[in-house]
Amino acid sequence: MITSFIGAMVGSGINVALPSIGREFNAMTGDLSWVAAAYLFGSAIFNLPLGKAADILGRKRLYKIGIVLFSVTLFIAGFSVSVDFLMDIRFLQGGLMAMVFGPGMAVLASVFDKKERGRILGYQTASVYVGLTCGPALGGLICEYLGWRWFFFLTGAVAAAGLIFMLQVKEEWYGDRGAPFDFKGSLCYMITAPLILYGFSKITDGPLGPWLFVAGLAALAMFIYVERHTPYPILDVNMFLGNRVFTCSNLAAMLHYASTFAISFLVSMYLQVICGLSAPVAGGIILLQFFMMASLSPKAGALSDRIDPGVVASVGMAINSVGLFALSWLQRDSSLITVGLLLMVIGVGFALFSSPNNNAILGACVPKYYGTASSLLATMRIIGQAFSMAIVTIIMDVNSVQSITGADNDALLGAIKIIFRIFSLICVFGIMASLARKKKEG
Repeated sequence: MITSFIGAMVGSGINVALPSIGREFNAMTGDLSWVAAAYLFGSAIFNLPLGKAADILGRKRLYKIGIVLFSVTLFIAGFSVSVDFLMDIRFLQGGLMAMVFGPGMAVLASVFDKKERGRILGYQTASVYVGLTCGPALGGLICEYLGWRWFFFLTGAVAAAGLIFMLQVKEEWYGDRGAPFDFKGSLCYMITAPLILYGFSKITDGPLGPWLFVAGLAALAMFIYVERHTPYPILDVNMFLGNRVFTCSNLAAMLHYASTFAISFLVSMYLQVICGLSAPVAGGIILLQFFMMASLSPKAGALSDRIDPGVVASVGMAINSVGLFALSWLQRDSSLITVGLLLMVIGVGFALFSSPNNNAILGACVPKYYGTASSLLATMRIIGQAFSMAIVTIIMDVNSVQSITGADNDALLGAIKIIFRIFSLICVFGIMASLARKKKEG
């Protein structure tokens, strides 16, 4: 729970720090969005291979190594000399967090009885949301009074302190102990993920972007072929065949995060650049969404232990779609109370979706596959988040948003409105995927 908290805090807190980073390095909005997206790209590329490695070598062992290396990269990020260097170190941080997020949920599912799984996953999800909550608020305060570099120094210290608790754990957990590692499948996957994600993010930059995206889809087909003919794959494709709940739940997770991850980035830009508010005030308003998410996630998880998790998750996705569409009507002079209330509505929808959907995924597979299912879920989440930031980058480019100094505020506001409407539409498709997992009677 501690490492989930820190990982989420690093992911969300950077959004409030981006304007300060942009001013210091004289960076454009496209560069700043890549500072946030690089973390997600690193996680997406390494999640499945490192998740399988944890099943083979021991989930706790890789978990501890990941915490140590992640802490080191946080300290290094505080000494960044350029926005390009910060992007590179953020990419490395994302890859190292794959050693934590993948095995983490599998360990929880292995330790606790399945009757308590929804409640326990709710607490784990709440720890993520508490991190997301503290990220904007503490990030804003740190940037205002200490500078953005101290955000990395302080989170690095907390992450390192969390290792003390893991050192006291003596038990180890395996999913496929002693099995050979699938190097061929891992290589195919690590080629597929960046081609698809980077190609999609550059799809408006001439012919290169679309070609990279198409090459990524071809690589995905090759990855599936290789995994179907490998005795010990990093991803058992057969888990999807005939398992509608597992397949649709993962698809719903990807669509959900694709439509919601960039909310704090967009609202931060709206409040600080367009409305002229300070970083602490902007962080405090964004805090409302994450407060609702953290408060309600354990209750939503426990609810999914008693009734169909798919029903709870579908309701949450529907609430998010409505909230995102409402945000697309923001104006320069919109009431801050309205912004705060809409963020709280989205927070409720997020809580109702996340932990019940996680419960549905783990409930659709046997304990042997908990490690693979957890890594795949983390991959779906990260890919969705990366697509979310890629959509932001594309729309910003199309609307010719180049500066955050105030000169492009009209174009920036127009881009924010378009993005929120696209996100609302993605949520509609997510609702369809969520409802499709319902098993047919008889």
